[in-house]
Amino acid sequence: MRRWNDLMLKTKMFVTFSAVSLFIILLTCLIFYYKNVNDIKNQTYSLSEMITKQFSRTFELYMQEIEKLSISIFGDPVIQSNLLAHYETFDPVENNRIEISINSRLFNHAHSRPHVESIAIFTLDGDVYYVSKGQNQLLNNSLQNETWFENNPKIYENTFFLVPTAKENAIGGTQVHVIPFVRNINRVPSRNVMGYMKININADVIDNMLVPSDTNEMEKNMRVFIITDEGHIVYDNKHELTGRTSIDMDTSILQRDHRYGDMIWNGKQYLYTYEKSSYSGWNTMILIPNDFILSEQKRSQYILIIVGLLATLIIAVVSYVLSHHITLPLRYMMKKMNRVEQGDFSQRMTFEGNNEIGRLSRIYNNMLDSISRLISEVYESKLAEKNAQLSALQAQINPHFLYNTLNIMKSISRIRGIEEVAEMSESLAELFQYSMHNLQHPVPLRQEMDHIHNYMNIQQHRFSNRFELRCDIPEELLQASVLKLTIQPLIENAIIHGLGKVKSGGYIDVSARKVNGILTIEVADNGKGMDDEQLFLLQHSLRAPNRMKELQDETRGIGLRNIGQRIQLLYGENHGIEVVSQPGAGTTVKLNFPYLTHENEEGKAAHEYFSRGG
Repeated sequence: MRRWNDLMLKTKMFVTFSAVSLFIILLTCLIFYYKNVNDIKNQTYSLSEMITKQFSRTFELYMQEIEKLSISIFGDPVIQSNLLAHYETFDPVENNRIEISINSRLFNHAHSRPHVESIAIFTLDGDVYYVSKGQNQLLNNSLQNETWFENNPKIYENTFFLVPTAKENAIGGTQVHVIPFVRNINRVPSRNVMGYMKININADVIDNMLVPSDTNEMEKNMRVFIITDEGHIVYDNKHELTGRTSIDMDTSILQRDHRYGDMIWNGKQYLYTYEKSSYSGWNTMILIPNDFILSEQKRSQYILIIVGLLATLIIAVVSYVLSHHITLPLRYMMKKMNRVEQGDFSQRMTFEGNNEIGRLSRIYNNMLDSISRLISEVYESKLAEKNAQLSALQAQINPHFLYNTLNIMKSISRIRGIEEVAEMSESLAELFQYSMHNLQHPVPLRQEMDHIHNYMNIQQHRFSNRFELRCDIPEELLQASVLKLTIQPLIENAIIHGLGKVKSGGYIDVSARKVNGILTIEVADNGKGMDDEQLFLLQHSLRAPNRMKELQDETRGIGLRNIGQRIQLLYGENHGIEVVSQPGAGTTVKLNFPYLTHENEEGKAAHEYFSRGG
């Protein structure tokens, strides 16, 4: 007891938990084994009984098809008329014609059934009409030589009966077991007996009714018999006892009320099930070797032993892990920190409580919040720095001087009749005037489209009208408020990256629509598009600006990213930019703004631009 008290708590937990668990596993395995032994036997009984009934029913259905064949034979008008003529003539020539006619009809009926070996019609005066697929030319000389005809009351009934298996010569000189199907032939419509018919069915047809599953071991080991009440073996799936008139088997079990049980045959223990056919009067019996059931029980033993060993191993591992569970939160935190090291600052600890782990988790989360906030502040600071640099660059140029110079160029060009230069100078002057003031202030969509018109006027001269601008913007949306210089960079991207190498037929579609208070502006081109990798990197750069170096084409990514940041800084994170593209199918860029109307001065040339279609 003292040694037990001296053990570490971790060791005590491990030993106690393992011992109790092993006892429970051992008890559970024993109970499961004894229950499983009974279940295996009951399942074997059930499956064997099901197969027995199914096989018996299949055999009945086949014999019903043979019965239909026999009805079609004796109801054949040719056979009926020739049998009637047989009894009325004694002319050898006429008898020969009758034989040829009847045998021809019998051949047609037999040929349509691959397992029908032969068909014979016995007349009451001792003649036989007969066709066979084997080498037999004549079964017997007369009806009286048939064993089934003697002392058989069924021949006087207007029905059929089956005869236990016999042998018949087949093609190639071999002998096959056949099941004779016998019925009387009545004259139509008087129903007077004119003769008897015997259809010999190849017993191998039963093999096709009993195709064992490759995955069912019981079906591979079972023995199937069709047996008469007198013990005559009609069919044996092993083909060893087919046709035997008696075997060393207690056939009295066929008279018992219980259709299953245990029996000893040839010195071995078997489980049996049988089903008596009300159609044929024969019994279908299936024998399952007791050795097979024992093998299944041994297999269950092996499985239980393996499961027990695995459970023991698992319990040992679990017991050890539970004794070291305190390290799990630390390992979890290590994984989170590795993700943070890779740039994912969204990782947070979820442990709660006031213990050491809970306090450490809160400190860790607060630290990441501070880092994320500092990164955001630095990023916004850099963005502001870039805007300041842009403003400084604009300040270095005398905008009034440049604007006046362009107007002078426009006037001189018009005076000298150089209209293209005048038009380009005018467009460029308006571009400079539009972009030099109030970049951070929203403007009406109409003014932004005027600016795009001036830009496209210059680009059309540069690229010799290799592409066109198409617009689909409802008139009521032209007064919607948008950020200045957010659409024109998208047009520029479409020309440089999508349509730069297009010789003709290029287009850029600009459309706008309002849905649920959101103004969506789409710029789509039919240029070369982007593959999945380029699109993924571009979309990722829009979501994670600090990963911009991964994008090969940085100029496109920077422009789109700046537009998205400007929109989100002014309107919130629910608005921004989306990109969709496929190789060879072009690129579509969507801008999402809150729908707001602008009350300032409208653009002056948008209506002219839209009326010209770009």
